[in-house]
Amino acid sequence: MVNGLAYRLMGRDADVDDLVQESFAQAFAGLGRLEDPQSFAKWLGSVVVRTASKILRRRRLLTRLGLRRSAEPVDVDTIAARVVGPDVAAELRRTYERIERLPVDLRVAIVLRRVEGLALDEVAAALGVSLATAKRRIVAAEAALAGASRGDPG
Repeated sequence: MVNGLAYRLMGRDADVDDLVQESFAQAFAGLGRLEDPQSFAKWLGSVVVRTASKILRRRRLLTRLGLRRSAEPVDVDTIAARVVGPDVAAELRRTYERIERLPVDLRVAIVLRRVEGLALDEVAAALGVSLATAKRRIVAAEAALAGASRGDPG
């Protein structure tokens, strides 16, 4: 679960392994804060999401400074792997191409909503933000994706 979520958030690069390792280290260190053992998977997922957001921000900064090359795009065929039809796989491919250009907060929110299929309250919990903030990020990401599909700049 952790590796799959990390891959869908980060794409195919060395940062995925670092994200998984860092997420488990963070989870182990914070295990005492887990109030409901039944919600371990959701809690661990939120640790992965927060850690991925930090890594994505750092990665984007290093890329802008010319200290890092852009990551390889997400391999949609690996994610969809015979589970979805070709039309859904094609939509995922188009979505991921546009997602790469979004700000980190919007990128993570839209991946959780569209790719992971989380409900709005689950997205908010995973991001550690209010429901209103999660909705705003998803709406902004949707607008940016719609604009990109029409060829609008930004």
